[in-house]
Amino acid sequence: MAFLSTGRLATPNYGRNGILNLSKTATGTNVFTDIVSTSDAKSWMKVENNVEDSLIDNLIEEIIDVVEEQYSFQLLEKNVVAEYESYSQTVELPLYPVKSITSVKTISNQGTETTLTVNSDYYVQGDTLVFFQTHPYEYPYDRVRLKVSYVAGFNTIPNGIILGLKKAILSSYEDRQDLAEGSVSMLSNGSKSFFNRYTKFT
Repeated sequence: MAFLSTGRLATPNYGRNGILNLSKTATGTNVFTDIVSTSDAKSWMKVENNVEDSLIDNLIEEIIDVVEEQYSFQLLEKNVVAEYESYSQTVELPLYPVKSITSVKTISNQGTETTLTVNSDYYVQGDTLVFFQTHPYEYPYDRVRLKVSYVAGFNTIPNGIILGLKKAILSSYEDRQDLAEGSVSMLSNGSKSFFNRYTKFT
């Protein structure tokens, strides 16, 4: 990622870079079988019995988790909190797509939090926050941290991602030596070609 210089303070053009803390918790709005159901996976895999339903469910869940981690887009809706060491005029949020912003706060060197107002202090452009005023201080002890709470997830998951998930489930089901206690150790190149179309950070 490129770095934007403001005096002696390097401000990252944020992806995951420059984030002090990043946490995410599922909102409970959707679950992994809402994304790819057991029956849809079995139909794709041409599995007609119910003997391995539990294994297939585990594969679906694990693959969704791996894909979210590797590609940053969120298939299960999440509450996300991202805290930055400092920030520039534009901040691209690390987990996406952004559904709604809960709060945007600055944190002073003394720990004082100030809540910013949308369309007054900043505006939202897709998955990016654009600030009307930043703090280009030259010295680290003057820096202002940023804390953003938001909800991430797709309103409708693209068909390409669904297809990539189904291909990954089938590949992992057929090539079981790649599994260790139910974990997916790699994604097939065929699946990656679909996911790469939707990722932002490489």
